[in-house]
Amino acid sequence: MATVGFLHVAAEHVREARRLLADHAPGVVDVHLVDRTLLRPGPDIATRVAARVGELVGRDVDAVVCTWPYLTDLVVRVARERGIAALGVEELVAPAGGVLALSR
Repeated sequence: MATVGFLHVAAEHVREARRLLADHAPGVVDVHLVDRTLLRPGPDIATRVAARVGELVGRDVDAVVCTWPYLTDLVVRVARERGIAALGVEELVAPAGGVLALSR
């Protein structure tokens, strides 16, 4: 069974992410990491994002989903550098792929 790690900037996003998975990819295991500090831009944002993605990778996720569009490109790049699939939440329920493909 696939495990998807979610990177959030607000705890409120966890419930919605779980609902989306239940509706569109039942059986996929979810892991959530919330870090509000990622809302603060700065020269170290790439380092902070890499640390959080690393935490999710350390929890044996098969893919990372970023729920904050501003960070999606960075999260995708960092995750792919570590050999992990990644996408933004807007792609989560895309009919032609996304996390839905992981549940098959």
